[in-house]
Amino acid sequence: MICNHCRKESNPASRVCPYCGQYMGEEAAPIIQGEAVPVYDDSDYRPQDRPAPGRSPASKRPAKRRRRSAKPGRKRDNYRRVMVNWAMIGLVALLLLFALGLGSYVYLQVTPGGQLILARMGREASADAYWTLGTEYLDQGYVARSVATYEKALAMEPEHPELVDRLMLLGEAYEVASQPDKAEEVYTRIYKELQPAAPLGYRNVIRLMLQQERISEAVALMKEAADKTKDDSFTVQRAGFVPLPPTATVPAGRYLIRQTVAFVSPQGYDIYYATGNELLPEGGTLYTEPINLGEGSHTFRAVCVSSLVSDEMNIKYVVTLPQPPAPKANLAAGTYEGRRVVKLRDMETDKKDPKKQNTLYYTVDGTPPSVDSPRYTGEGIPLAGGRTKLRAIAVNGYGKVSNELNVDFTIKGLPPFKNYFNGEDEFKALPLMKITYEDFVSAQGEPQSTQPIEDDAVSGECFSARYRWGEARFVSLDIGRVLYHLDTDDPGMIGPRGSKAGMDMTEVTAMFRDMGQPPNDRGDRGIYYDIQAGYGNYKAESDDPTTGRLLYVATVYGEAVSTRILTYTIRAGHVERIVLRFVDRKLSNVI
Repeated sequence: MICNHCRKESNPASRVCPYCGQYMGEEAAPIIQGEAVPVYDDSDYRPQDRPAPGRSPASKRPAKRRRRSAKPGRKRDNYRRVMVNWAMIGLVALLLLFALGLGSYVYLQVTPGGQLILARMGREASADAYWTLGTEYLDQGYVARSVATYEKALAMEPEHPELVDRLMLLGEAYEVASQPDKAEEVYTRIYKELQPAAPLGYRNVIRLMLQQERISEAVALMKEAADKTKDDSFTVQRAGFVPLPPTATVPAGRYLIRQTVAFVSPQGYDIYYATGNELLPEGGTLYTEPINLGEGSHTFRAVCVSSLVSDEMNIKYVVTLPQPPAPKANLAAGTYEGRRVVKLRDMETDKKDPKKQNTLYYTVDGTPPSVDSPRYTGEGIPLAGGRTKLRAIAVNGYGKVSNELNVDFTIKGLPPFKNYFNGEDEFKALPLMKITYEDFVSAQGEPQSTQPIEDDAVSGECFSARYRWGEARFVSLDIGRVLYHLDTDDPGMIGPRGSKAGMDMTEVTAMFRDMGQPPNDRGDRGIYYDIQAGYGNYKAESDDPTTGRLLYVATVYGEAVSTRILTYTIRAGHVERIVLRFVDRKLSNVI
């Protein structure tokens, strides 16, 4: 714009000329002579074309001009008054304060740094913030405060995604706070619940156990850790504490001959072993000498014991001994007239090996042969009249038994057999289960004493009557008190088939059926055996074959099946005592 006064061009937006200081309007402002005084033009605020109320335009008075002395050389200025909007300024200030408060709130609630500030202030904050604060306390040496803060953080978020790392912090704080038991609980939770296949929890618990000299527990946990984590370092660590396991002198496996195995401790410790599920070492057997292994399966578990127990040695042997062939008889099965003898033949062909030289055992009384049966000496075996079953086995040097030889013979033309012991065999005039107490007293006199007894041989009330010659027992039945047991050493009392005390044993056996079987090496002898009728045998006592017990057992079939037992006590080859006894039920004839 061009000033009307000085005719110089200035900024079009200017209202006052910057060169002459005059108002740049349509009309030039009046020139004031003298000192220049700034003129405040308020034409914008008081329009010239609007008269004041109650005054006409003609009466409008010219505005007063105030004169001010101007400093020499200073140009005159003419400017407008500026109005300040305080409401706007206040609004902006409120907005700024709101934004600042909102930003602070968001920072505290959202950012980790803000949460940490809240935690420090004791306000509600995240679990992560308290974990961080607990670490700060621990670094600063505030151990108790650190533990409490860690515990609070754990309670706030017990299933944290990084729980293992957090629990390690808590465990460390417990250790610093001299609370190893709580630290162990934390580390134990790590390997039991959270990371059972990771070594971290195991290592820390083992470390604490070793610090407390709980060696046995630490060693056991080392083994568990090695099994669960497959980390060999636990095995190496454990080897420094426990003894080495024992070794066996015979490798495990299958063998065709007997073996003798010894157990050895590499470090000279005691060895305890077991063959079953016994708890080692408490339930085991102290190893003292080598063990002989016969035929069969043998399993051993063994440990070495010092102050600690080694790992178990488990070893198994299977011994399968060669079986000898069954013996043969030189007489074929069949029926023969007159006396016959039969011989046995060992079918083992290798006579150079002592282990393969067999021993033959046989029976003719009807019982199965065993190593307790008569040993065949090479002499012929006489066959008794009637039917005889020859049964024989071979036993080699390893103790292995062959299959059984069974040959049936029938011998005619010999005197008939005596009968088996049976229910008709009684003491003379004193039949069991028939004679009453009153009749017995009439025959034998009053007893020296009587007393009630308990006896499982019969059902009913029983009592014993004692005499100078022995004892009689009676049971109460519907027909009265009857005799069921008689025991005597009186030669004047005649027993079954005329036997009596003082008689030679061979005389007694001759009264009953006898298959003619000789005694075995101990002096025992089988007389006869029948699964239905009963059996008879002689059992020697101790090492004297002339002292023992001659026994006959008979099954009696009647209205009810019962059993009779006849026993001869033999002393120096003679009858010392006779006992005849009734049992009101069938006893097994399996022997």
